[in-house]
Amino acid sequence: MGIFNYKGLSDAQSQELFSDALAMTMYSYHNLDDGLAYGYQHYGFGLGLPLTLLTALVGNSQSQGIVPGLPWNPNSEQQALDTLNTAGWQVISAEQLGYQGKTDKLGTYYGESWKYKTSQAEVLGKYDSEGKLIGLGVAFRGTTGPRETLITDTIGDAIHDLVAGLGPASFSNNFALNAFGRLLGDVAKFAAANGLSGEDVTITGHSLGGLATNSLAFLSEDYWDGFYANSKYLAFASPTQHEGDGKVLNIGYENDPVFRVLDGTHFNWSTLGVHDKPHESATNNIVNFNDYYASKFWGLLPTSILNLPSWISHVPFTYGEGLSRIVNSEFYSFMDRDSTVVVSTLSDVMRGKTWVEDLNLYAQKHTGTTFIIGTDKDDLIGGGRGNDYLEGGAGNDIFRDDGGFNYISGAKGMTP
Repeated sequence: MGIFNYKGLSDAQSQELFSDALAMTMYSYHNLDDGLAYGYQHYGFGLGLPLTLLTALVGNSQSQGIVPGLPWNPNSEQQALDTLNTAGWQVISAEQLGYQGKTDKLGTYYGESWKYKTSQAEVLGKYDSEGKLIGLGVAFRGTTGPRETLITDTIGDAIHDLVAGLGPASFSNNFALNAFGRLLGDVAKFAAANGLSGEDVTITGHSLGGLATNSLAFLSEDYWDGFYANSKYLAFASPTQHEGDGKVLNIGYENDPVFRVLDGTHFNWSTLGVHDKPHESATNNIVNFNDYYASKFWGLLPTSILNLPSWISHVPFTYGEGLSRIVNSEFYSFMDRDSTVVVSTLSDVMRGKTWVEDLNLYAQKHTGTTFIIGTDKDDLIGGGRGNDYLEGGAGNDIFRDDGGFNYISGAKGMTP
């Protein structure tokens, strides 16, 4: 059973569902972190950090930063749409839904009351080769906004984050209803008019969008005539977890300071420090092995959601890059939800001099089999003393054996 398997679906069906959810989630940000992704990959998170941050801000000829309208930037929003379309999904417009709420030039839907006006969602459709609608998706965006309104939208979303953490559980549980109640009603009507049921709808989102995904699962039996009761729910990096009925698969990195930061919907003292309590609905031991995680310098900082540099493990591009390699791993079927999986997202600066291995930092003790997954470039991959599965990808990789019984997939790699 694969690590991202959902309910009774097979490995192949679950991999397809996961890939669809990840594609929709990544699209919901419209490549906002395009410049950051480029800067991090080329300059790293150490001495090159100033260049990384500068590229995140203004981009270059190959990436778009968060400042809109710069003439030397490519159109990363169009690139995001092209990637979504390649994955088989199309934007569903307000006109198609008969929806009367606020949207923007990209077709993004906004929250339906002033308290939720900075909340954003995408409605997407999947079509077969004959143009027939065969599936729908709702992707809730996390804390941010379009480049043109990034500051105000981020502030509004951050207020929601704080209320979710410090306010009553009802805020998180009812979030989807209060922000998008009418939209979700119109999506249900549109689905029914096209011969689809709730089972044909995938709900997803990252960060605050993951909270909204868990919220909709919580509400699904009692609202919209129960249409969403049997929908599929895959939440990424959600601070909250809806559990008990198996509706939601909560996916995230254990070293992401936001993922599982609340216990269900409740704040406790671990919220401000290490919060690695395993949850039934969650992937509990996936490590984002990035420049921050591997650095002794950054390791001097306290482990806390208040430690802003550690948020490099939370940003969308690291989810898209790392998780896509896990779901496509040749070892996928051997992973379960509690498997220890270490996936490299090291920058070009650090990859050639950093061993990717199970450091077991900022977390409860890892036990059992470990899976270590490299990149499509040249990796240094180190196995432990246990039974490890090491996968190098397409690069010219070097593997190190520490005495355990290791399964190695090196592609073009080599072992010293």
